[in-house]
Amino acid sequence: MTKTLFSHAACDHASTKAARAKCRKEMRGDAVASAASTPKPVAVTPTKKKDPRKVAAASEPAAVETTPESAPAQPETPAAAGPVEITPDTWRDHKDAAALVHINGVAEPFAAQCITGWSIKFLQFTDSEGKRQRIPASTVERVTV
Repeated sequence: MTKTLFSHAACDHASTKAARAKCRKEMRGDAVASAASTPKPVAVTPTKKKDPRKVAAASEPAAVETTPESAPAQPETPAAAGPVEITPDTWRDHKDAAALVHINGVAEPFAAQCITGWSIKFLQFTDSEGKRQRIPASTVERVTV
């Protein structure tokens, strides 16, 4: 009844404008209530078939006996890694870390407290004195942490 035309010829209410409006309102309420009670069709997506080998392996846990001789050796903590090189793509990951900025033609690198930006044209960083520095990116050899 929500969007269909309806004839009041079969209704027993008075043929006034108010009576027809009340009838339409009641019909609309009945139609909405019946539409809400019927479940809407749901699109069904096909599921992948599970590999029977994986299902069998997952359902049967392997019984492993650990003895001191067969126990794996404890992994040692890795030695201190060498300097990590920072690129224009990864500078945001090392934004708050102190870095060394190596410049082409300069023997000693700049000590940066933090890198604040790296674009195609410029590398921006805060130096050890707290001043903001901006140098052309074409002169940067490498940046390491």
